[in-house]
Parts: sequence; structure tokens; C-alpha cells
Amino acid sequence: MSGQNTTSTRPPDGSHQQPRWAWWVVGIVIPIVGILVTVLVSRSGSSGDASDKSAELAPTRSTASAESGAPEQPAETAGTVRAVFGPKAVAADTTNRGSFVDLDTTEPTVTGSDIAGADVTFGAPTGSVELSVPGSAENLAPLPASGAAPTATQCAESVRTNGTYTTEVKPGDRFCLLTGEGRTAYLRVLAAPVQGTGRLEITVWDTPAA
Repeated sequence: MSGQNTTSTRPPDGSHQQPRWAWWVVGIVIPIVGILVTVLVSRSGSSGDASDKSAELAPTRSTASAESGAPEQPAETAGTVRAVFGPKAVAADTTNRGSFVDLDTTEPTVTGSDIAGADVTFGAPTGSVELSVPGSAENLAPLPASGAAPTATQCAESVRTNGTYTTEVKPGDRFCLLTGEGRTAYLRVLAAPVQGTGRLEITVWDTPAA
């Protein structure tokens, strides 16, 4: 009726009252957003820790080779001569006069008798294991016990400046060698018994470019 009073639902202060369900939704959404942020941050931190630990535990190339006995890979630089053999372990009898090794063949030729063209002998003729160059040519150069494997050019320079013809050896010793046909070789002693089977890790290159 026109004279009937109506009841106003507007609060006395004139503001608009939010429905109760809106506050209920807000009360649920805020905790969920907080949980998602926590989970994402936690995963990101775990991934970073795992990467850091993997980097710490991964051995360097040189460390892994030393611990496992894996062949040393000669350093590769611009202009480096490609290896024609190795690095590969070669067995040789070191008893008495030992073995004669020719490195100018497709693969190293190892024999117990003196052969024409032998580039180095590996044996214990005086009771200590030695590497010697037949004919006393100063084609054998000792290298430091540690460090990266040399390139062909570095080996050739070592022989030129520090060559000798014979030296006693033990496992871990390293040498550069110039062959009779001008090849360059890198030798690492793996085993050197006074009697029995010794082992040399050998890399052979063609003549380095000048």
C-alpha cells in the first residue's frame, strides 16, 4: 500500500555490506596461495642444492683418469697433429733385456729380440727397469710427473731441449720420444716389474708440422 513503511537493509553508516560467502572464499584462498608459494620456493632451493652437489662430486677429467687408470687424452690445440695410434696400453715383457718396441708401424711392434728399427727398449738389464733408446740416440725426454698430457709439438720440443738415451722408470713416469722415422710419441709407465709383464700407455703422432 502507498502508506506502508518499508524496512531498509542498508547499514546505518551508509556502507555496502559484503555477503558472508565472500569472506568465506577469501579465508580459503589466502592459505592455499601461501602453500603454493612455499612449495615452489622449496622446489627451487632443492634443485639448486642438487646442482651444486653434483658439481662438487663430479671429478675433473684429469682426476678421473688418474683414479681409474683411464688413458690420458693429449691436449688438443689449433694445428695439433692427429694421433695415428693411442692413447692405448701396450704390454711388454721387462725381464732381463726386456722388450724392443718399434713405433713406426701401424701399431707398436713389441718383440723379445733386437729388431731393426726398434725405437725404445723396456726392460731390467741391470736389475732396475729402464727405458733406453737403441744406439744411444738422445731421443727420450722425461716429463714432469703431473700435468696435462702433451701435444705432438710439445713432445718434439721436449726431446729437442731435454733429450737423453736411457733412464730408470717406475709407474707414473712420463716421457716423450722421437722415433727413427721422425714420429713423436708420448709414453706413460703403467706397470714396471723387474720380472714379468710391464705396461706402457702409448700415443704416437706423425711428424709435427714445423
